[in-house]
Amino acid sequence: MTYDNALEYIHSFLKFGSKPGLERIEALLEKLGNPQKNLRIVHVAGTNGKGSVSTMLSNIFRAEGKKTGLFTSPYIIDFCERIQVDGEMIPHEKLSSLTEKIKPIVEELNSEGIEPTEFEIITAMAFDFYNQENCDIVVLEVGLGGLLDSTNVVEKPLASVITSISFDHTDVLGNTLTEIAEQKCGIIKNDSITVAYPFQELEVIRKIRETAKERNNALFVPDLSLLEIEECTLEKTTVKYKGIEITLHLFGEHQIYNMLTAVETAMRLGISDEAIQKGIENTGMPARVEFLARDVVLDGGHNESGTEMMSKVLSLFEENTVVVSMMADKDVENSVKNLSTNAKIMIATECSNPRAMKAEELEKICGKYCKETYALSNPFEAIDKAFEITKEKLVAVCGSLYLASEIREYLKNKIV
Repeated sequence: MTYDNALEYIHSFLKFGSKPGLERIEALLEKLGNPQKNLRIVHVAGTNGKGSVSTMLSNIFRAEGKKTGLFTSPYIIDFCERIQVDGEMIPHEKLSSLTEKIKPIVEELNSEGIEPTEFEIITAMAFDFYNQENCDIVVLEVGLGGLLDSTNVVEKPLASVITSISFDHTDVLGNTLTEIAEQKCGIIKNDSITVAYPFQELEVIRKIRETAKERNNALFVPDLSLLEIEECTLEKTTVKYKGIEITLHLFGEHQIYNMLTAVETAMRLGISDEAIQKGIENTGMPARVEFLARDVVLDGGHNESGTEMMSKVLSLFEENTVVVSMMADKDVENSVKNLSTNAKIMIATECSNPRAMKAEELEKICGKYCKETYALSNPFEAIDKAFEITKEKLVAVCGSLYLASEIREYLKNKIV
């Protein structure tokens, strides 16, 4: 099986969509020999910041000399970004062989009426790969929610990490923050530790505290009174936390709090100060308030909370040109309102995901918050238009990680 054949096979299961529940993933893993039971796992759930916190933790563990697996989604450049060991993507040929291995198992389950989803198949292959690689530790990012997510077959994590929780996927996770938090807290297991992002709504932190107590978990929240911000520029932020000087190259106030969440987790797991410093300093992430140049920024924040963080970045610049694509099932109205901060021009576009809102519909919403708007369904034409009409002002491309994935390389070439 070639790599392209493997991807085609994996993606063919998109038709089953997202189906909450663990019975399918458990059946898959049982036939693979339950590789997840051999792994030491840090499990990460939340609405925003999961990818950043997971990547920081992975880099910290690697700096400590631990062979580290990282499971994350979605990908920006290459599908294999989703399954990594020591910062290296799973090789294409290895993904192909794992796909060949799991295919007859999936077909057997299908014949029994058990139809795994794409994400469940990827999750099972990731566990199998990390077990084969004899990873010392695995950082496991939840796909959707927590309680019924396919990653939640972990019986006793080293730590459960809860990042920022806000409204998203309300059709699946619930219409209140308490309901959503309950789903996220599903990853908290008995007799372990839990670490939570330092800024949570009151009902969210109540649910986290309640769940941690019920399951005999010590709960740790970064102590902001011990944080000193020494320097903050577009290039880097330098802070002191609990006496350790740490340099962060991810931009935005929210990334400081994501960093503290990762640092607190590492400290509670006995990681050295030196590894924490090195791991954070070595962390970079595409499409997370990524300045490709001083006047070009790319961000994949795709819900009201994520775009609110981007709004703070946009407020630092005047007369922005914003290229935006949104999934139609997101809170488009409030997200566009956030992304319109200081916008002189907004260009609505589409990515290739079938859930993407049509550019013409999106432009109508943009028009409520910005006087000059355009609708260009082709994202590359939208980028060209932005550069054509913007002189010495910020160009921001945002609203969707799917959009970021499609246009990032094109955008970088435009700058060159």
